[in-house]
Formats: sequence, structure tokens, C-alpha cells
Amino acid sequence: MRVYLEPASLRMLLLGFSAGLPLLLVLGTLSFRLREAGIDRATISFLGWVGLAYGFKWVWAPLVDRMPIPLLTRWLGRRRSWLLAAQLLIIIGLVGMALHNPDQGVEPLARLALLVAFASATQDIALDAFRIESASPDRQAVLAANYQTGYRLAMICAGAGVLSLAAWAERRYAPAGTGYHNLGWLVGYLGMAAAMLVGVVTVLCSREPAQRQGVNGHHHPAGDSVYQQALADVAQRGVAVAGMAAFIAWVCMVVAAVASAAKAAWIAPLTLASQGTLVWLLAGSGAVLTGLAVVGKGGRWRPDENSASLRLMARLQASFVAPFSDFFTRYRWQALLILGLIGIYRISDVVMGIMANPFYVDMQFSKDQVALVSGVFGIVFTLLGTFIGGVLALRLGVMRVLMLGAVLSSASNLLFAWLSSVPDIAQDVWRFSVLGQPFAIARALTAVIAADNLSGGIASAAFIAYLSGLTSVRYSATQYALFSSIMLLLPKFIAGFSGTFVNHYGYPAFFIGTALLGVPVVALVWLAGLKTN
Repeated sequence: MRVYLEPASLRMLLLGFSAGLPLLLVLGTLSFRLREAGIDRATISFLGWVGLAYGFKWVWAPLVDRMPIPLLTRWLGRRRSWLLAAQLLIIIGLVGMALHNPDQGVEPLARLALLVAFASATQDIALDAFRIESASPDRQAVLAANYQTGYRLAMICAGAGVLSLAAWAERRYAPAGTGYHNLGWLVGYLGMAAAMLVGVVTVLCSREPAQRQGVNGHHHPAGDSVYQQALADVAQRGVAVAGMAAFIAWVCMVVAAVASAAKAAWIAPLTLASQGTLVWLLAGSGAVLTGLAVVGKGGRWRPDENSASLRLMARLQASFVAPFSDFFTRYRWQALLILGLIGIYRISDVVMGIMANPFYVDMQFSKDQVALVSGVFGIVFTLLGTFIGGVLALRLGVMRVLMLGAVLSSASNLLFAWLSSVPDIAQDVWRFSVLGQPFAIARALTAVIAADNLSGGIASAAFIAYLSGLTSVRYSATQYALFSSIMLLLPKFIAGFSGTFVNHYGYPAFFIGTALLGVPVVALVWLAGLKTN
């Protein structure tokens, strides 16, 4: 237990809270808010594509890993400067989301959500590097457990906390029986913006981790082989980077399209994708990088080894190419198996999660009921699961706990399928009072959320430890960002269609389908375990 109370572990608990707070505010809690405001389920799930910002954070991770921020980096250091900048952007975005009423249009809210998601993903990049560089490899499981504990506490705060604040504000200030009111959500989101100060204060009171040396450092002697191969290496891989940048632009347009044309479904993104912004981005970047590839491969341009252009190419090679080359060099063909496992490990939870809050609204659960269950039993069982996952990972090994988490995460979705099939389930409550205040807990919802959070805590603790063990300390920020991005890319994309699926087939079929998505995960964990042993 002492290791969990060390300064580095406690620091990671607080920073984990800062990292976890924005996620639900742009996804799960936002979906509850939008459904309560009468927004269609298909539109809500398409807005979940805002979360693709987390899936492509590896594109700008090298910049966060190496590029200084004027004045801030000199004052705070590389990691803390990026953490603080991202946290301030999150606060600005949350304040904007608080002030906007979805009744006046979804498009501005989607843009603000995209800003928060982008800033939150940037914070994750810097924080992952901060965590990995703050302790030795034998302490990573403990840091991961504390990080995940803080992360889960923040998610509960961003879920149950916002719902409680919104319900309280509506009872106190909004006219009774007049339908949806944005006042409660205004109070809730402003409260979450204030809660981000936990991360800001922690960053300001923390020390910068020791600077890395060697390949990922700043110094490269003249004539080094890295310099000599930089131009060709970057040029050959540049088109792929340009393609990812173009796809990010497409994601931004998807968000705007879905928000402005809620009834247009999936046709709107395809229409917008043909517009000039994307075309010019693809054509321009493709032309430039193809030209560089020709020059680099032909070897007709040989700048002086001390020239600014060659130094730039060397820096790009060290930032973008070397981290990925290092991973494939260490794991060879097994790298494909690892990336496949990472890409689908949390698919059951992610695909299901975007519809969880609309499901609560449609099943007639009140904000108070959901907040009470999530805030009490959710916290207890999330902490229990995270603690169990961290301890089991230390004693039994990460791969065994990874398998346990995969099975439990998939099976817990079947409980939601059962919950959706019981009529008037929200009326089956346990009533009690505390200090004269009446409370009502939905019994079935309590059991389901408790089981889901327990399994999620176990799976998350093991998965974070697994990802941390895959990274090289020389490229910690870029490699971890790659892994966590791959984890979200496919699940988030599929989740965008969950609302349409529910509209056509209903909630029971949807939850059963998300459970079946976990079957390939179990198979990949088994194969990865065989290769590890």
C-alpha cells in the first residue's frame, strides 16, 4: 500500500483526474444532455465522432513530444508547459459548452466539443510521457493504477457530478413541469470547468521529469547517420502523414455536418468531403511530399550537413519516423498482433458507451437516479476494480489480468441487454432517507452499473500497464500516443453508427451485439500471451 501513497503516485492520481474529466463531457454526459433536449439518437451517436480526436493524437504527438511553447517551456519545462496549455484550452471549451443551449442549434456545441476533445487528447499525450518518465519500469503498474483511479474518479465526477448539479439547479431555479431547461447543464458544466483547476494546480506544483538523452534528445553530431538518411526517410513516409492530416480535417467536417444537418445521417459527411478544403489539403500536401520523395530517393540534392534544411529533415525523422521504426524493430512481425489487440481491446465498452446515457433517458431513469447509482456504487466498484487490476497485474502478470478484463468487459454488456428488456424497470427502486433527505435507488440499474464498473476498472488497469510496458523510454510520448490512438480509432468510428442501429433494431439487440464484439478480443489476448511466453 505504501507505493500508492508515494508523491509520484499521488501526483498521478490528481493528473489522472484532470485527464479523465473532459472525456464524458464531450461524449457520455453530452449525449445525456442532448437526448434530454430531444436530439435524435442517430445525431447523438454521430457526434461521438468528436472522440476521433483521441484516435489521431499520434499525428501531433511528436510536436508535443519535442516542440517547445514560447515562454511556457522555459518557465515550466517541456512536459508541464504542454499540460498547462492543454488544460487552459479545456477550461475555455467547457465554459463555452456551458453557455450554449442545444435548443439553439447543435453545431456550435459540436465545435466546442471538438476543441475540448483536441485539447484533452493533447493533455493525454503530455501526461502519458510525464507518467512514463517519472518512475522506473517496475513502478509503472502502480502509477498506472493511480492514474486510472484518478481517471475513473473524474469520469464519475463528469457523469454523476454533472447530473447531480444539473438536477439540483433545475429543482432550485427552473420552473417546474416545463420540460427541458439548459440552466441545470449551465451550472454542471461550469462546475466541471472549475474542477479542471485540480490539474492546473498539480502541474504548477510538480517538478519536470529529467530530460531524455540520446536518440530522442536534441543533440546530433554533424555527419551522424541519422542526418544523412533523414531526407529520404521522411520523404518516403511523408505521404502517409499527410493522409492522416487530411483525415483529421475530414473528421472536423463530419462533426460540423452532423451538427448542422441532424436528419441527413451519414450522407452529410460524404457531401462535405467533396468540398475544396479537403481536396486542396490532399493535393497540396501530396504534391509537396511526393516531390520530396523523388528528390530524396534520387539523391540529386545533397545539402551541406550543417544546412538548415537537413537539420529540419533530421528533426522530423527523429520525431516521426524513429519512434515507429523502434517499435517494429523490437517486436518485428509480432508488432502486427500487438497493434491488432490494442485496436480492439476496448471495443465492447466504447461502442456501447455512446448509447448508455440516451438509454437511461429512454428508460425513464431520472438524472438523480443515474447520478446516485454512478456516484455511489460506480465509485466503489470502479476503485475496487482498479485496485484489484493493479494488484493482480503485479502478482499474476499483465497478460492474465488482460484476459480477465476482456472477458468481464464483454460479459457486462449482456446485463444491459437484460436491463433493456424489463418493462418499467426505472420504477423498481429502493427508497431510503439520509439526514431527512429522500433518496431512491433503482435496484437493477445499481447491480448492472456495479458489475460494469468493476470489470472496466480491472480491464483498464491491466491495459494501461500493458501499453506502458510496450513503450521505449526514448520515445515514450509518441509511442504511447500511437497505442492509445489505435485503441480508440476503430471503436469510435463504429460507435458513430450505434444510434442508427438502435433506431432500427432496439436496445436489446444493440447490447448483445456489443458483447459479441468482445469475442475476437479474447482470442487476440490469448495469442499475444502465447507469443509473450
